[in-house]
Amino acid sequence: MELLQLKYFLTVARLEHMTKAAQELHIAQPALSRTIQRLEEDLGVSLFDRKARQIRLNPFGKAFETKAKAAIHLLEEGRREVEDLAGLKQGRIHLAIMNMEQVREPLQNFLTEHPEVNLQMIQSSMKDIEDIEINREVDFYLTSLPIQQEGFSEIPLIKEKLYLAVPHGHKYADRKAIHLSEASAEPFVGYKENSPLRMMNDDLCDQAGFCPKMVCETEDPASIAELVRSGFGVAIVGGCKSGEELDLVKLPIEDPAGERIFRIVWREDRYLSQAAIAFRSFIINYFKDEKTIGSETRRALMLR
Repeated sequence: MELLQLKYFLTVARLEHMTKAAQELHIAQPALSRTIQRLEEDLGVSLFDRKARQIRLNPFGKAFETKAKAAIHLLEEGRREVEDLAGLKQGRIHLAIMNMEQVREPLQNFLTEHPEVNLQMIQSSMKDIEDIEINREVDFYLTSLPIQQEGFSEIPLIKEKLYLAVPHGHKYADRKAIHLSEASAEPFVGYKENSPLRMMNDDLCDQAGFCPKMVCETEDPASIAELVRSGFGVAIVGGCKSGEELDLVKLPIEDPAGERIFRIVWREDRYLSQAAIAFRSFIINYFKDEKTIGSETRRALMLR
């Protein structure tokens, strides 16, 4: 049995589609089919039920999938421990980030201080967060979403107040604050439907008694700010600096009061390299002056 067979098997098991698995693995489908067939011959049982073009894990396959995941995880942990013997400078850190707004500056600062560290980042969608079990290569999740699964620890980094962003010259631009219901007739720009931040913002509007009229959807917070500045609509935004940089007016939302808690999350059973531990300490210290997350709470969580 070969390691490559396990990796190919797990991909097919996750997608339950041979063609899609071959595309993701960047190999020819016949080669993938032969690899899975050899694995089944080694085990002496079929791992999938095949009907026409459909392929589904059978009971043997489900049992083997659990062990294959554990084996790949242990091998990855072993590789990381060996790498860690080389010290912090040779370390690699894998991050899954829901939104780059809050962390662009601290990430740049960390890399300036530790230029030899290999920082690998992916921007996680809602599905990535929900399918967290398959993302064992991730050291830390930087997210405004709580992870509702056992076996994870988290530290809140910043409590971000929400604002209604409007362009200069807007009828509300001179206001000191606003009730969100007052914007019920306004065109909105925001994140794409079903994205985590869009769901949070829609829930806030629902609390205010209306469904926002979306005229433009995007995945990029900088694009949202630019659309507001250009007069396409208003938007619910956090307290980051992007609005100030693009010359927006941010009105504190008085009712309903909204906030996001941005946090760092990690799997408790994952081996953390020296580089990963250094990164966690760095980003916690970076946000330590934020008054909305108490230092006593942060210290207590760091001891967990």
